[in-house]
Amino acid sequence: MNHPFDSARIAACYGIAPADLGIALVPYRHDGAEYENVLLYDRRRAAPTAGVMAVPNFLGVRQQALEIAATIVGSGFPVLVTDVYGKSVRPTSPDEAMQVIAPLRDDRAELRRRMNAALASFQSQDLIALQRIGACGFCFGGAAALELARSGADLRAFASLHGSLDSPTPADAKNIRGAILVLHGAQDPSVPPEQVNRFIDEMSAAQVDWQLQSFGEAGHSYTDPNAARPGFFYHAKTAHRASRALRDFFAEQLGEPLTG
Repeated sequence: MNHPFDSARIAACYGIAPADLGIALVPYRHDGAEYENVLLYDRRRAAPTAGVMAVPNFLGVRQQALEIAATIVGSGFPVLVTDVYGKSVRPTSPDEAMQVIAPLRDDRAELRRRMNAALASFQSQDLIALQRIGACGFCFGGAAALELARSGADLRAFASLHGSLDSPTPADAKNIRGAILVLHGAQDPSVPPEQVNRFIDEMSAAQVDWQLQSFGEAGHSYTDPNAARPGFFYHAKTAHRASRALRDFFAEQLGEPLTG
């Protein structure tokens, strides 16, 4: 299937040859609208039984989102870069992106429905037969992954990287069926200590299998090489550490090593 992405750059992030990189567009429909996820996988690997959903930051599905997913998640599992905006919605600036995410931040029920529809598309597509799935996300995508968990989705693992942790319905943590990993930048101005503490109380009250790592030198957007403003900046050392933590987490929870 044709796609508009630069395979060589994504393969370089994976650490594999471009010829070994598989990229497939995975369409799905939700509430009458068309969406389009992007599946990344290593063609050389035997048919996997586990995969990872990766929700981009607020700019959504684009070349850089695929490169970040390849760099941070790695090539050990197929990775579904998840579209929660709709195929025709591709923000071209931060201002446009903020307008797109605002309704979903206000309507968590709709965000959960979109995440579950994307999950169904991952489970049903025919390139791979998945028995175990994890979900992660970056910035807004991290919040989306946590909302998928709070919706009661039957996944083994959910992870948020520099995502917001707030919930308008903290009691919904009782619905969580898998383990939770939060990889947080301690200097993140959008996720202050008060929000972190409320999240800890939420998870602990629901007796969730949760863990949180706070990186002292990092703020928001620490995995995004283009982020460069106070509080919202790329931090290569933290990105590397977070990648290792995420891969170890998925290896533990999904039962296969994340390499690459």
